[in-house]
Amino acid sequence: MADDDVTTEQLAAIAAENEEPEPVNYKPPAQKTVKEIHELDKDDESLRKYKEALLGPGISEAVDKSDYMVGSYGPRDSEYDFLTTVEEAPKGLLARGNYVIKSKFTDDDKHDHLSWEWNLNIKKDWKD
Repeated sequence: MADDDVTTEQLAAIAAENEEPEPVNYKPPAQKTVKEIHELDKDDESLRKYKEALLGPGISEAVDKSDYMVGSYGPRDSEYDFLTTVEEAPKGLLARGNYVIKSKFTDDDKHDHLSWEWNLNIKKDWKD
């Protein structure tokens, strides 16, 4: 072997030294919550269905609706208590976030006697 012979490893090292890195113009978009992604194109039916197929139907304008029949109770001096069945909050990364819950108490004639709004935060850790 002559002194002028160069191995393939040496050629690769020389090429790597002379190679200029190509500029990368990619800038990642800002992070968005799943709810924000769902709301982006909510008027486009085909995009909404596509996003539901990819992200799941868990987050929507109306996340869940529960109706409970309380029954018929006559007036009395003391208050009535009514407890609904126990429900578990959704689990997992996609379920995390802040939920605004609207509750109301109506009669059979759809007369709204009491309405209130409350928040539910689902987090992995409560240190935040």
